[in-house]
Amino acid sequence: MTGPETGTPGGGVHGSIFNGSTVVQTGANSIQHVQIVRPRELPYRIEDFPLVPRPVRPRVLAEQPSRLLRTLHQVVPFSGRHAELEALASWRDDPAEETAVRLVHGPGGQGKSRLAAQVARLWAADGWSVLAAHHRRDPSGPDTESPRPTTGVPGTLVVVDYAERWDVHDLLSLLKDLGVSGAPVRALLLARSTGHWWQHLRHKIEDTLDTVADTQELGPLARRPADRVDLFAAARDSFAEQLGVPDPQAVAPPAALVRHEEYGLVLSVHMAALTAVLAHLDGRPAPSEPTAVSAYLLTRERGYWHELHDNPQRLFPADPDTMARTVYTATLTGPLPYGVGLDVLRKSGLNGTHSADPAQVLANHSFCYPPSAAGTVLEPLRPDRLGEDFLALSTPGHTSPYPSDLWADEALAVLLPDAPQDPPASWVPPALTALIETARRWPHIAGRLRRALRTRPWLALRGGNSVLTALAELDFLDSELLEAIGAHIPAGPSLELDVGIAAFARRLTEDRLARTDDAATRAWLRAELGARLSSADLHREAVVEYQEALAIYRGLDPDHYTLDQAGGLAVSLGGLGNSQAALGRYEEALTNTTSAVQAYRAMASVFPTTHGPVLARTLINQGGQLWELRRRQEAVQATEEAVRICRPGDDGQVTQEAAAALGAALSNLGMMLLQTGEPQRALAATAESVEVHQRLVEADPAAHRPGLAESLHRYAAVREVLRTDTGHAATAAAEATALYTELTGVRRSRFAGALDSSRRLEEDLDDTAFPAELRRAALQGGAVHMSASPGDAHAMAAALLVLRGDECLTEGAFAEGRDLFNEAAERYRRLAEHDPGTYGHELANALHQAALAEAKLEDFEPALAHSAEAVELTRQCVQADPAAQPALAVVLLANASIRSTAGAELSAALDSTLEAIEIYQQLAKRAPATFGEDLVFAHRVLVDILHDLGEHAKADRISHALDTLGQGES
Repeated sequence: MTGPETGTPGGGVHGSIFNGSTVVQTGANSIQHVQIVRPRELPYRIEDFPLVPRPVRPRVLAEQPSRLLRTLHQVVPFSGRHAELEALASWRDDPAEETAVRLVHGPGGQGKSRLAAQVARLWAADGWSVLAAHHRRDPSGPDTESPRPTTGVPGTLVVVDYAERWDVHDLLSLLKDLGVSGAPVRALLLARSTGHWWQHLRHKIEDTLDTVADTQELGPLARRPADRVDLFAAARDSFAEQLGVPDPQAVAPPAALVRHEEYGLVLSVHMAALTAVLAHLDGRPAPSEPTAVSAYLLTRERGYWHELHDNPQRLFPADPDTMARTVYTATLTGPLPYGVGLDVLRKSGLNGTHSADPAQVLANHSFCYPPSAAGTVLEPLRPDRLGEDFLALSTPGHTSPYPSDLWADEALAVLLPDAPQDPPASWVPPALTALIETARRWPHIAGRLRRALRTRPWLALRGGNSVLTALAELDFLDSELLEAIGAHIPAGPSLELDVGIAAFARRLTEDRLARTDDAATRAWLRAELGARLSSADLHREAVVEYQEALAIYRGLDPDHYTLDQAGGLAVSLGGLGNSQAALGRYEEALTNTTSAVQAYRAMASVFPTTHGPVLARTLINQGGQLWELRRRQEAVQATEEAVRICRPGDDGQVTQEAAAALGAALSNLGMMLLQTGEPQRALAATAESVEVHQRLVEADPAAHRPGLAESLHRYAAVREVLRTDTGHAATAAAEATALYTELTGVRRSRFAGALDSSRRLEEDLDDTAFPAELRRAALQGGAVHMSASPGDAHAMAAALLVLRGDECLTEGAFAEGRDLFNEAAERYRRLAEHDPGTYGHELANALHQAALAEAKLEDFEPALAHSAEAVELTRQCVQADPAAQPALAVVLLANASIRSTAGAELSAALDSTLEAIEIYQQLAKRAPATFGEDLVFAHRVLVDILHDLGEHAKADRISHALDTLGQGES
């Protein structure tokens, strides 16, 4: 039985994208700090969207007409889709959303790519910047690593095709980076389905980006079967013009056009039209059924290979069988680098037995199917639907007269790895994806896929998140096969596969629930699914599953609980608390986590070895939740108890589970101690955490690299705040950055923020503008009221600066206080740029305090600027959280007082004061004891400003009323 996992604290800053190392100057009051901002490797590539169709070469027209179907040529003019275009235009022009995401979905061949191309052309004509995004694993993408500049345009459209094949984390990274452009951004995703991958992505977009994500289903272009005739005629006329057919009206539509459901796809109609024109040229009857249409086009393709091979000059040594097998391989693997392509051909059996060596075969194949990107080979047969039909028709088991090849089964077997320990091959994920998509329409391919997974179920995990997610949506996987795959899923979290595992776990859980009526079993299945969803950061869905589990457990007879049932209840409580905390629902989280602590404490008293580490993990979570609720001493106590539980016993032995919990507890404890005024204990705790995690990584690097990275970062952060032994701090920060760089390549959405924070820490360690004596003085002032998260050294340093600045104002050291507040504001500004919800109020407070200090020094220009910015930021905080209204009243009055003292814009000072009074009047109605004196003070400020404006009579009336009120109260 597993316990709850301790999540890595979230947050972090996601910076802008640079095309190289960039020197950035930051700072206020003419103090310049030079930082080197290093570029990060991106999971995507972006290029200008191709707005002009690529012309078709004359050779293609004469000998390889199937290429007329490619979207990039757009031989058939775009038509229809008026409602869809209008809906997308309305989405674009919605002023409420700066950044918005829309998924256009429909089956392959429905016209998604053509619609996107038309949208791109129309929006580009309106002045929009139009881009296409490719995943970094897509060899057809461009070489550039960052978006083109989009300044000076109404907005930017980014089209992402095959969105379901991206890792969700990489799509999130793209969307986050697009959001910093400053202009409206619309991300148009294209995919065949809206399955688990989209549900996960939509939740993450809404939770982490605060961006609207919606869907638009693309239906048939011909809404009624009878309309297909007109669609056929338009395509036929276009193909006839390209192929030089003078009388296209003589080419009749196939008999099955109206009755066969596959002709609901625009691509199927275009394929039928092209086939009919070619058959007319050949003087043959055109096939009618969709499968026969595909077979006809593929036969023409094969005829083209024959012609090339039979050429008297013998420039094309690859015979048609070799060419067919190469096309089959390419359609499975997708584009590959040249050396890898050679290895694949040799592995598949194309090793020179058909009169050509692999290098020559690749050259011949590239002649027929030119690579979409330089340096690659094995361009697949397009469009996708035709390529999938080629895979199916080449594989034995169908009933079409198209000749199959027994070699196909052998090739499939050798291209997929034989054993779990075989080294990973880059072509396995695309090959599995191609098989899955083909299996949706071809039963004999579905049988091949089932057989491959039954004998090698671990293949599902080799395909990555997108393959696991796609498998979860297949209805032909039976319970036995689902269980076989499930047996190979790691017991705990998996950074690389958590998203796909969550999708597959949902399918597996649904299947298991359908096979049992036992209440306790159903509860545990729900709890297990909750854990999987939580590991994938799907905390909303996890909460639902944990609550379902708890409802079942609580319905059982508590007098007859088994140990497993009691443990399941504890797991559900702890997991629910963890997910609620991840959603910011700390009060609810703490209630459930505290109940879990009580349950685990009872079990650990009987089974300390097995349940002690689980209790410790739950205490760590409880400590984090208490900290967020500002119950700091209780948080420290809970975390210290976790440390004590995990310490080695008298025999000096400790389990891996206990060691991992110890390392996490020490890491959290160190940051808590730093902020509660015990820096030396904080240093000792973080240093020990590093040592524990280093030993853990030696035993299991994959599981413990995140913990080591975090502990190194925190150890460096403590030394950075203390400014002691900065050499060790710099080394630790560099190691943390290196680890986070690796981890970001695996799961960008979870670690990109930590990587940026670690890099900032490295930069700050080189920054001598913040003297050590100020850091020590800030620490000596104590930190019991700080709101900084334990996970960010910048937030901690900024909070310490504010604390010391407050003391300086109290002591009359206004110049020193001003410098401290300005330094704090710069740090909070960097944090608030990308996490305004957490740090916007802190930035406003630092600016407000800086303005007060500057006003005391009669430095009114920066005082007014900082005060005005504090007011605007606090207004934004009030919009997000009305509880911030008292803070808005405070900064408004301060702004008015500074204006009054400076004699600047007294009318604006009056407006600010009246607004503050209105706020205090509303607050005083609800809590007169709390806000009554503040309301009186605001009126006193009003009196002073009215005198400054020369309205002495009005000022005297208000002053008299205040005096009368004071006498009555006395």
